[in-house]
Amino acid sequence: MIRRESAGGWTLVTQRSHALLSFRIMSFWGNGKFSKIIPEDEVMMAVREHDCGWRAADSSVDFNPRNGFPRSFTEMRTEEQFGIWSDCFESHAESHPYASVLIALHFSRFNEKNIARNPDDAAALSLREKIAAFVSEKLGISPGDGDLNGRIPPDVMTNLRLLQVGDVMSLALCHGWRSLAVDDVPVNYSGDAVGMALESEDGLNYSVRPNPFSENFLSFEVPGAGLGKKSFGGRLELEDACSRASGETLAFTVRGAGGER
Repeated sequence: MIRRESAGGWTLVTQRSHALLSFRIMSFWGNGKFSKIIPEDEVMMAVREHDCGWRAADSSVDFNPRNGFPRSFTEMRTEEQFGIWSDCFESHAESHPYASVLIALHFSRFNEKNIARNPDDAAALSLREKIAAFVSEKLGISPGDGDLNGRIPPDVMTNLRLLQVGDVMSLALCHGWRSLAVDDVPVNYSGDAVGMALESEDGLNYSVRPNPFSENFLSFEVPGAGLGKKSFGGRLELEDACSRASGETLAFTVRGAGGER
């Protein structure tokens, strides 16, 4: 669940809604300066389904006793995250192996951060091996010792980065971040990349520079649930508030800064 601070409370957005926003954002990718996505069907499948393993977790709101807030996906217990991440890349493995590889590599990055924090984390080390074996099988490359660095084809790495760009742009909108700097945004499949800046004064209307999209003005809507209170005394109080939560629609715009395309 994504937890967006609003006036006097929170707006909760499911991971599914966030992923669909990622998909809609990236469906406009490409113009005279930025190459179109190739293979479009598989990469866009990965963008749309990259958080599909969160459906069960998002079916109810969890309580975070540390702060009394509805638990954000970033506050999930690591043992829960590992199962969810596996579901994300295994759900479509047979029908969409290329897309599933991109999703696996996407979560590999987060898993490596867990290992960096705790090199003895047995669950994270096990997931590293699982991802390496999965990616190696689907791409037909040597599994090695679990280290995938340097063995992933360049087009896969470019498309992984496009998945990550769509993911973080959607997260910025859903959270209402006022600014976001994104490094290494692919321009083409020859290795060229640029930095990209997303800016907003109100967390709803954004400008992007440079503009990687086929249109200079984009608009999106995302459903959410509004909670009129920020901190709760316990799980039962939160569940009661969620049962009475009002539906909210977050409306966003993204415009090329300075009218550029």
